[in-house]
Order: sequence, then structure tokens, then C-alpha cells
Amino acid sequence: AAADVVEVNDMQINLPDGMPLLENISFTLHPGHNVLIKGVSGSGKSTLLRAISGIWPFVDGKIFLPSRDKLMFIPQKPYLPLGTLRAALNYPGNKPIDDTELIYLMDLCQIGYLKDKLDLEADWSHVLSVGEQQRLAFVRAHIQQPQWLFLDEATSALDEDTEATMYSLLQERLQQTTVVSVGHRSTLNKYHELVLRLNKSTRQVTLEKL
Repeated sequence: AAADVVEVNDMQINLPDGMPLLENISFTLHPGHNVLIKGVSGSGKSTLLRAISGIWPFVDGKIFLPSRDKLMFIPQKPYLPLGTLRAALNYPGNKPIDDTELIYLMDLCQIGYLKDKLDLEADWSHVLSVGEQQRLAFVRAHIQQPQWLFLDEATSALDEDTEATMYSLLQERLQQTTVVSVGHRSTLNKYHELVLRLNKSTRQVTLEKL
């Protein structure tokens, strides 16, 4: 069962110049309990999320994660490969999905109006607004259905109503997915049970009920 938790043991996260950002951190996240990462600007919220997801290299200590295929990380500006919109929606492209289902998910995530562009090749990161890119990333989450979904300010370009829709859809449709979010709005509180609070001055982290 331990393979399904996210466990951090005695971890130190540094900035690229070697300065410590967070020190002596230990906590365990269990499936089924959504976590909101909070802290003042510059306390290391996004960096902590990147360290957990394995894309921040300046880390000492141990992180135990479920297998890669169970994890999905959505940054503030999602990566969009060159190619068709269909390929961008299905990135990293390991789940077959038919068009009916794909368009249904696009409608749910409020980008259904792009459905006639599925086979258009473009540099979508320049064609779509950041808000559209963020909604596209939520379509990906519904296709991939990861066990763990890490959202790094993934709704920052959306208004509060759209953000609420995106999070509500996750709750309704991805009930086996545990969500770990970095976000600034207090409106996100209701979609999470726990808060991982970062203290910038002590460089410590506490996990508590929200």
C-alpha cells in the first residue's frame, strides 16, 4: 500500500545557486485527500511541487512516489507540442480516445468551439490564450485519469467561475484522482481537505486540515 503514497523524508530544496529554500521537510500524502499548498510569495510553493514531481533537480533527501504512469503534472503554462490540436490534447498520447469522447471533454472544459480545428497543425502555444491552454490541460487530465494530479497554478488565467467548473469536474469525474494544488485564491479551499503550509522565514512545512 505504501507504493501509493507520496512520501517526503528529510528533504532539502535548494535554489540553483545552492541557497536553501526549504529544509528538513518530511510529510506523507495519502490518496483520497486533496492538498492545497499555501505560503507567501517566494516561499517555494511551485518549487516544492516540481521537486515532488521530479522536475526540480536541486534536492537532497528522499522522495517516494507512485509509479510515473500514475502521476500527472500540469504547470501554469502547459507544454503544447507542435502538430495537430488533437495531438496537443492527447499529449503525452498514450491513451486512445475517439472523437466523440474527445469533443465531449472539450465541451465540458469549455473549449468545444475548437472542435473543427482538431486536425489543424499549428504552434498551439502561440495560437491559444493562456486561459485556453489551461482549459486544454484539464481535457488532458480527463483523458489520462492519473491517480495523482499536481496542479501548479493551473487555473491562474481563468476567472473564478471557470476555475470552479474545472475543479468540480475533477471531483465528479476523477474520483480516484488525488489533487495537489498550488493556487492563491481562497475559493480553492473547498476542493481540498488538507493544506501544506510553507513558512518562508523558518523554511519549514506543516501539513494540517484545511
